[in-house]
Amino acid sequence: MLENSELLKRLDKGDESAKELLIENNMGLVYSIVNKLDNRMYEREDLVQIGAIGLIKAVDKFDTSYNVQFSTYAVPMILGEIKRFLRDDGAIKVSRSVKEAALKGRKCRDKLEKKLGRTPTIGEISAECGIACDILMEAFEASIPPESLQAATIEGEENLTLMGLVSGDDEENDLVDKLLIKESLKSLTDRERDIIIMRYYKGKTQTEIAELMGVSQVQISRIEKKALMKMRSSIQCV
Repeated sequence: MLENSELLKRLDKGDESAKELLIENNMGLVYSIVNKLDNRMYEREDLVQIGAIGLIKAVDKFDTSYNVQFSTYAVPMILGEIKRFLRDDGAIKVSRSVKEAALKGRKCRDKLEKKLGRTPTIGEISAECGIACDILMEAFEASIPPESLQAATIEGEENLTLMGLVSGDDEENDLVDKLLIKESLKSLTDRERDIIIMRYYKGKTQTEIAELMGVSQVQISRIEKKALMKMRSSIQCV
């Protein structure tokens, strides 16, 4: 399979066959986005077709002078096309039952955190509030606000941000979608993922994480830096 960069160069030179290959090579982005959406009102393949329209638009509008990965540019365009379709059709909504499950789950989580002196697992929260793990995870996911991509990610000389992780270029930060970050978490070990989630989704300091894991702050710093580099590498290879 040819790399996106090579296909984009061919397309710039007028090779129309490169366009078809680019679309084919990146359909995985469309399926990944559709799989993330909790939407029971439309068939999955219908949304894939809508997302493919966004991908085609991304191919048509992309310019190599943007200095970002093609996937970084394409993801928000694909997601935007799907959300526009759902919004225009009045289909984006969070059900009352999901909202109630999220509220009950948060109350139980806060209660357990005080009782245990640590962040409870999803299994412990499920047992406490009597809601199945998969339903709880869905409810929590639906109620999470967009993460701040400008939050600092590495202390010290790197001074990277989550925005920088994805694009590496502040001028293109409006092209970045949090989906790329979530996907990049899959490249980490369980320990690395736990540290990243505690640092940037739960707001804990390296010192607090070190105490929870029973290691030094220096070790947490090293693991965190390695994990962030792996995430960036994973995104660049999409």
